[in-house]
Amino acid sequence: MSKLLIFKVGKSKYACNIKDVDRIIKYENLTYVPSKQVSFEGFYNHEGRVIKIFNMSKRLGVEDDTPIKSTNRKIIIVKDGNVLVGIVVDEVLEVFNYGDQNNKIKDNKEKLNTFKDKDKYIDLHYVKDMILLNGEIVIYISITKIIAIELEESDL
Repeated sequence: MSKLLIFKVGKSKYACNIKDVDRIIKYENLTYVPSKQVSFEGFYNHEGRVIKIFNMSKRLGVEDDTPIKSTNRKIIIVKDGNVLVGIVVDEVLEVFNYGDQNNKIKDNKEKLNTFKDKDKYIDLHYVKDMILLNGEIVIYISITKIIAIELEESDL
């Protein structure tokens, strides 16, 4: 059994393994820099280290027309080895114990193929599973794979 961090991006709920999370901070004090990379949000001074911040809603293609309360918006600092990168999410919800078979959705990859948001399909190569939590679907993603993609595409 592992622990997952549940967060919201747009209208959807996502989860990542808590072991990949260094900490969660307020969405504030970013230094914005122009970039061709749509998902790049800016830089953040994290304990004397300058880290890149990426916008998760832009990466997942799930931007929502509903205005997000800026007080709910958070940056999840993700660690992958010695690399620290931040991702902006609309809201952090809870930590969940993953591994209960009653919460898993069978044939998850087939079901995922039917999901789309604004004519963009979910990119399945970083989706690990789908979880049924309190009657809602939570998409369990590999946050380290997403970070690797962001860094590979980064022009800064």
